[in-house]
This record gives sequence, structure tokens and C-alpha cells, in this order.
Amino acid sequence: MINQTENMRIVVIEDEGAIREGLVNMINGRTRHQVVGICKNGIEGISAIEKERPDCVITDIRMEEMDGLEMLKILHDKKIMPYSIILSGYSDFEYARKALRLGVEEYLLKPISIDMLETSLQKIEEKLEKSRNEQGYQFENDIRACLFGEKEEAESAEERVKQILGDSDRGILLTGYYGNIEENVDILDRQIKTFIRLSPDLRIVDVAEKKQKLKVLILIGKNTECETAISRFKENVVEHAALSKYEIHWVSSERCVLSLWKSSFEKEKQMLLDALAVTGSRLFEAGHADNEQKEILEYPHGIEKKILRALGDGNKEETKKYIDEFLDTVVSLSYDAKDIRRVILKLMSQMIDTAKEINQKAYDILRTQNGMQDVLNAYTKKEMGDILTATGDVICEKDKKEGISNYIVNRTLEYIRIHYKEGITLEETAEILNITPEYLSMLFKREMGMNFSVFLKKFRISHAKRLLRGTDMKVYEVAEACGYSNSNYFTRVFKEETGISPAEFH
Repeated sequence: MINQTENMRIVVIEDEGAIREGLVNMINGRTRHQVVGICKNGIEGISAIEKERPDCVITDIRMEEMDGLEMLKILHDKKIMPYSIILSGYSDFEYARKALRLGVEEYLLKPISIDMLETSLQKIEEKLEKSRNEQGYQFENDIRACLFGEKEEAESAEERVKQILGDSDRGILLTGYYGNIEENVDILDRQIKTFIRLSPDLRIVDVAEKKQKLKVLILIGKNTECETAISRFKENVVEHAALSKYEIHWVSSERCVLSLWKSSFEKEKQMLLDALAVTGSRLFEAGHADNEQKEILEYPHGIEKKILRALGDGNKEETKKYIDEFLDTVVSLSYDAKDIRRVILKLMSQMIDTAKEINQKAYDILRTQNGMQDVLNAYTKKEMGDILTATGDVICEKDKKEGISNYIVNRTLEYIRIHYKEGITLEETAEILNITPEYLSMLFKREMGMNFSVFLKKFRISHAKRLLRGTDMKVYEVAEACGYSNSNYFTRVFKEETGISPAEFH
């Protein structure tokens, strides 16, 4: 998500001082839009537009040094094409023809009334909103590719983002892990939206890396404004999380250019991984390393034996109890995060080796998953516990193929319940569960009596019915809340499923 504030950013270019001042006063006094540049001629206008990248330009035609049309043509040749309103004291067809050729949206004759200006700005605002909706999705995807993509994909995306941001590509990255509050991620999203709304002077991009449950906010703007926003973020998001009794860790980077965003993200991700034993909600600053001397972590062989004995007995409750004891012993700020991860990996390896001895079917299942990699990618003690407990549950289902199937399907249903608002697929869900799509499809169809996509559709439509009947939400809002980005497509699916349109059901 990109913060798209309700106001447009406007540059005014007019050589007559009284008219220039009058335009600025009309915009500031009678609209919610923001004047970010005031210029006397086309040369000043080019400089201001290249620097500010406004949404809209209001320019006179006839000005000394460089007129408005010449200025727009130079910008057009540079691929800088903001929405534009031309002002002229002459009803000249040739001027109008040139203006239309340059893509000018509005051609107004002086004197300009506030009603004329408001009407023109409203038309441009509607076009801008539509354009933002169409372009925003691609821009966010390019930002994701810059941060999460492979080298070639990231470089290609970086070029496209550079064209949009121009020289205004210096930003601060805020990276946070939300996996331990996944069921309450809506609360976090609302707090982030509030933070974005309270930061109108910045361009803020909000993207997620769903597999690792990472949120990245990129704050693009001047250094002082970014620093103010960081303080606001700490108060509105991080400290609010602490008061709400849920835990989330964030890392803030130093302000850097677009070409360094990916490396900055990787450093922040490593800091989050190294905060494995940290409790409570925290905002760390990148580059501030923990240089405290750590104790040597001895492997707790005695607790490991209790876990392996409980696995041999097929006792899930005992297995979980001793896994918790194991983690309480090793996950501590007294030990280095790498050492903690090392001993947990050793325990996981021992559990899998035990499965090979006592439950070949469970061992075959675990080999198709990648629990060792999950341990390497875990950010919290709770996540470590979930991984080890899930492994123990599979092993304890001795000779119970049905139980293993239920375990995977139940995790799939839980994933759908949490992520149905997003564009999830069978392939994505299988990747999250570390199994093949074909295997998941087979298990899901056998257990649920329908395939994954049909179940997801029915789940979404069921939720849509509740929203249509129980809220005042509009149809397009219900569509978005249920995972449909296109309201027309949602209407078609709803009618196929229920026999009536959402409007009729509503």
C-alpha cells in the first residue's frame, strides 16, 4: 500500500504576481490541496517540477524567458507528465491545439473564478485517483521485487522505480516481523494506516513478505520529516503494541538511496533474527550492534532425552511440555542467537532421526517438509516452539495416516482463515506448509470433499454474506474485505454461488 493522501501536490507557474498570489490563496483557502511550488516562468517551473514531482501543474501560457507550452513540451520529452491546467487570456485555437497535443487536461480563460478552478481540480483529482489505483499495484510489485527478488529481477524493478521517484529516492526502511501476532494483524494494519495518514509530507510504501511474515515500510522524503515520522511510528505503533500486550519487533535503517534498499533490508532482517530472545515490542536501530559478552550455551542433553522418550510413547502432551522446557532453558539474552539456533537445529535433527526409527510414515512426511530451514528462518521463541511441536505431533501419530492428513489440512484451513482477504493460491499455501501442491491438493480433496479453490470461494462468499447483512459496507468494500480486488468479478462469483447479486442480497 502507498500512502495516497486526499490532497494533490500542485506547482503554480504564473508571471503576474497578483494572479499568482490569487491562485495560491484560492488553492490554500478553498481546497484541501497543497501548493509545493510557486514560480514566475517556465524555467523556474521545470526546476520545481523536476524536484517536487507534483500531481498537478497550473501554468500560464505567455510568460517571459519560457512560456507554459514550451515548458510542458520539455517536461514531456523528459517523460515527466503531471496533470496540467493551462491559463490563458486569449481564446486562441492554435494554443488550445498545442495544449491538447501535450495532454493538457484543462484550458481555462482568464479571469479565473474559484468555481472554475475547483471544477478543474476535481476532474483532475478523479483522473489521478483512477491512475493511482491502476499504477499503484505495479509500483508496489516493483518495490517488492527490489527488496525480495533475485538479482536480475531486482535490478529491472529498480530501474522502473527510479523512473517514478527520480532524484527523490532516499528513504528509511522500517522492517518488522508480525508472525507472532498473525491472528491480530488487522490491528497492526490499522495502526500503520493511521501512521501513514499522520505523515502527509512523506511518501510511504507499505509492502509485505508473506512467507517470512515481514512488513516493510519505506519512508521517502526529507531527513527531518523522516526523523519526525520515526518518533511518531515508535509512539503510534511500537509502544501501542506494548500497551496492547502483543509483541512485535521492528528495525529502522539509516536513510539511503534506492540502490541500497535491498542490502539495508537484508541487514534489518538479520537483526530481527538475532533478536530471537528479546521479549516485548521493540524498535531497533540498524548499525547499533549488541556487543555484550555472551555466555557459553551447553546443550541440554537431559531434556532432549525426555523429549525423545515422549515421542517414543506417542505422547503429544508430554512432548510439548518438554519442548517448552527445552526452549525456556536455551532461549535467553545470556546466549548468542546463533548458538541458540544451533542447539534447536540439533534437537530438530534428533527428533527427525527418532521418527526414522519409530514411525517411517511420519519420517517420509517430514522429509517432504523443511523443518530445519524453518528453524533457521524463525524469528521468535513462540515460532520455534510451534515448529518443534508440529514436528512432534506428526511423529506421535504412529501408523495413523488419517491423523497426519488431518494435521496438514487443519494447518491449511487455519491459513485460509487468516489470509482469505489476500490473493492466496494452492501453490502459495503448499509452499508455506513446505509440501508439494499436488500432495496438498490430494489431501485437501480427500478430507474436505472439494478442491482448494472451491472451498476458498465458498469461504469468501460466506464471509461476504455476513458483511452484506450485518454492516453498512458498500459492495466494493465487501469485495476488498473478502479478497476480491475487482468488484465486478466479485459480483459475478457471488451471483454464481447464490443466484442473486450482492446488491439484491444486501
